Amino acid sequence: MDKYNSWKKTDEAEIDMTDLLHRLCMRWKQIAVCALAFAVVFGVYGGLKSKGEADENLSDTAQESVLTVKERQAVDDAVQLRQETAKLEEYLENSILMQLDAYHKTKYIMFYRIDSAKRQELLAITESYLNFVMNGGAADALQESGKRWKIDKNYLAEVISAYQKTHSSPYQIALDEQADSSLAADSLFYVEITGRDAEQAERMALDMQNILEEYAVNVRKAAGSHRLKLISSEKSVTADMGLLTQQHDKRALLSSNKTNLASAIDDLNTEQLAVFHKTAGQKDILEENASEKMSDNGFGTAVKYMLLGTAAGIFICCGVFSCRYMFLDTVKSAEEMKRRYTFPVYGGLCLEGRGRTGVWEDAFGNTEEQVINRIRLACKKQEITQLYAASDFLFGEREKECLKRMAGQLGGWGITVRAAENINADISAWDGLKETGNVLLLCRMDMTTHRMIDDAMNFYLGNGIHVIGAAVFL
Repeated sequence: MDKYNSWKKTDEAEIDMTDLLHRLCMRWKQIAVCALAFAVVFGVYGGLKSKGEADENLSDTAQESVLTVKERQAVDDAVQLRQETAKLEEYLENSILMQLDAYHKTKYIMFYRIDSAKRQELLAITESYLNFVMNGGAADALQESGKRWKIDKNYLAEVISAYQKTHSSPYQIALDEQADSSLAADSLFYVEITGRDAEQAERMALDMQNILEEYAVNVRKAAGSHRLKLISSEKSVTADMGLLTQQHDKRALLSSNKTNLASAIDDLNTEQLAVFHKTAGQKDILEENASEKMSDNGFGTAVKYMLLGTAAGIFICCGVFSCRYMFLDTVKSAEEMKRRYTFPVYGGLCLEGRGRTGVWEDAFGNTEEQVINRIRLACKKQEITQLYAASDFLFGEREKECLKRMAGQLGGWGITVRAAENINADISAWDGLKETGNVLLLCRMDMTTHRMIDDAMNFYLGNGIHVIGAAVFL
C-alpha cells in the first residue's frame, strides 16, 4: 500500500444503514412537522380542487337546467327568503338597540325650551326641531361631527328621538288665554339619547347639544326669531319591556327564517339547487351547504390528498436527509472510522446527555470513561507520557470541558495531555507538537470530513509525528 495511504483500509465509503435508520428515528419530530405541513398543503389543494369541480358542475347544471314555472317559483322564493334572512341577520348584528340589555336600558334625556318667539311662528319652530331629530337630520349631523360616530345612519337614528308631552286641560286653557296677549309664546320638547352604556349615551348627548345649537341658526332664518335653551338633562336606567319584546320577535323571526330556508333548500332538486346557487351569487351564506350537496365526495377527496401529502412529506424529508447523509464527505460515526482507517479509533465522546449512572454516554452505551481508559492503555503500551489532543476546528464549551476532564484523569495516571484546537492555523503549537511527537486526532461528527483527516495524517506523518489514534465528538 502507498505510504501516503497507509492509514486507510479502504477509499470506498460504506453506508451504515443501521446508523442511517437510527438518525432518521432521532429526527422524528422534524419528519412529523414536514409530514403535517405537506398534509395541510395537499389537503387544502384537494379541497379547493374538489370545490372548484363542484362549482363547475354546479354552473354547468345551472346553464343546462330548464325549470317549470312551479320549480322556478320555488327557487325564487328560496332566493328571496335568503336575502331577507341575510338582511335581518345583519341588522341584529349591527343595531345598537338589538344589542342593548333591555332590563338595563341607559338613556340621557335633555329638556329644551323655545321662547322669545311669536305665537304664530312657535308651531313651525318647534316642529322644525322635532323633524330634524326624529327624521334623520340629527343622525346625519352626528355622523359628520366626529370619527367616533361612524355608525350607519339607520342604527344611529334608532337611538335618537324627540317628543312633546301632552298637557292637561288647565295648562291648555292658560295657553289659550295667552294667545290673546301681546307676550311672546314659548314651547317645550324633549330629546332622548339611548346608548350601549351610560358613558356612550352621555357623550352622544353632549355632541347632540352642540348640533342643536348650530341647527338653531338655520331655524331662526327659516321659521322665525326665537331662543333655544337647555333647561335640564337627566340620566336614566330603566327596564324597557317594549324593547325586550322587539328583540325577542326579531330573533325569533331570524331563527324561523333560517329553519324555513334550510327546509326550502332541502326540497330543491339538483337542477333547482344549481339555479339557486347561481342566482344567489358567490356571497350566498348557504353556498357551502349547496356545494356539499352537489359534491358528496369533496371531504373524501380532501382526506385522500391529506394522506398523500403525509406520505409525500415523510418521503421527501427522509429522502433529503438520506441524500445528505450519503453524499456529504463527513465523519458519520466512530464505527464508520474504524471500518475506514487503520489507526485506532477509541470511540465517541458524547456531549449532550448522561445515562442512568450519571456518566456521559452515547446512544450505544459507550461512556466517556471507556474512551479515556482505552487511550490510557494505548499510552502505557507505547510508553507515552506526553500527548497532544489536536483538532482542525475550534472547540466549543462542552468540548473544552470534556478535554479538561480527560486531561485530569490521564494526568492522574502520569500522562500529560495538551489540547490544540484548529491546529492548522495555530503555528505556535507546531513546535510543541513536534517535541511531544505523539498526537490524538480529534474529530467532530458531521463536521470533520475525510479529506480533512487525510490532510492531517499527511501533515503528521510528514513531520514524524506519531498518531496514536482518534476520538470522535458526537
